[in-house]
Amino acid sequence: MSSARLNSKASSADLRLCAAEIIDVIPVVMNAVRTSMRNNISEGLSIPQFRCLGYISRQPESSVSDVAGFLGVTLATASAMIDRLVRAGYVLLETSLVDRRRAALNASAQGKALVDRIRSAARRDMAETLAAADESQIDAVMDGLAALKTLFRRE
Repeated sequence: MSSARLNSKASSADLRLCAAEIIDVIPVVMNAVRTSMRNNISEGLSIPQFRCLGYISRQPESSVSDVAGFLGVTLATASAMIDRLVRAGYVLLETSLVDRRRAALNASAQGKALVDRIRSAARRDMAETLAAADESQIDAVMDGLAALKTLFRRE
């Protein structure tokens, strides 16, 4: 980023302070989300298994390698996790239409319903926490989230 651009938007010190705040706050928020998810998973799934299922639900036709990369685990670990999800009926393992040597992973209707139910419960829990905020705080959070989404979105 050029120094002219930094000066026109925010000082370097402001940017470092903002970055530090993001790094401090995001883990706190994610801990609340994980706690809610953990409290709402009653299907015998672990958090990593739910993250795996959630990824497959959001990324149809994903591969075992895709899942391993997302979770930050080995192919063997991802494969074992996927096998458990397939046996439970949450994931469908199909032959890729693009490359017949590759397995394509898709969430089953049962898997999608489970992900939706757990996410809905997490949204409800988050809304309960946010109920303590006043309208100006909610507006500020929404503005901040919109800015973060724009700045960090990968496409």
